Amino acid sequence: MKKAKKLDFLGWNNSILMSSLKQINLNIVLIAVIDALFYLISGYLVIFWLQRIQAKMAAFSIPADITSLGVERAQQLVKEVKSFYFLIIASLILLLIVIIFLMSIFKGIIWAKTTGTKITLKLISKFLALNLVWTGFWFIVVFLISYIIESAAVPMAMVIAIALGLYFTNTLYIIFIKKPQFKSIIHALKINIAKIHLFLLPYISIGFLFYIVLKASSLIKSAYSQIIAGIIIIFLIAFIRYYISNLVYGIDKL
Repeated sequence: MKKAKKLDFLGWNNSILMSSLKQINLNIVLIAVIDALFYLISGYLVIFWLQRIQAKMAAFSIPADITSLGVERAQQLVKEVKSFYFLIIASLILLLIVIIFLMSIFKGIIWAKTTGTKITLKLISKFLALNLVWTGFWFIVVFLISYIIESAAVPMAMVIAIALGLYFTNTLYIIFIKKPQFKSIIHALKINIAKIHLFLLPYISIGFLFYIVLKASSLIKSAYSQIIAGIIIIFLIAFIRYYISNLVYGIDKL
């Protein structure tokens, strides 16, 4: 009986995969281009921010012996250090907000195209509101991990947090893009938790597929191997979105 259920599950997964393959058209090229643009723009913004901070730090000099400055100059230096610290925090928050804003536009269009949902300003606005809440929550999780957990355990905790974030976020986006309501968050969480056993095999297979692509690209000794691998991964992610969206909608109906 268990063997029959296993065969049924594999057959059902195979039908999901086949239907996802049939959905592929020229939209996948547009989706891949939009995705690549998002990562390029976000990467440029992060690099620009880092360069500006580094330039500020280079211009900021602290003497080895602060006591030699005198009381007034030392107090002024302390104020400058505090101001610089708050500048870093404020600029980082601004950077994250800008990236979330871009992510809401680019990823909103991508998921709408993937699921065949009509793109409207109202939808993108709600997607932005969702991302501000959802991404903000995960930033708090990362912050707590960094400051509460012991240093030796931080890397593993970060890996777990990122894996959980990706797992819950994919389902949430797929559910929300069809029903842009905040109660979709609860609905998506219920699906991910109650039916986690149905997601395990597909996600393990996807992880193994990414491992093969990355391993193969590392073995190719070419100046363009990383660029080729990047293009393959972008298109692979685009296809996986089709598959995961069909998988989530299929699991939701079970």
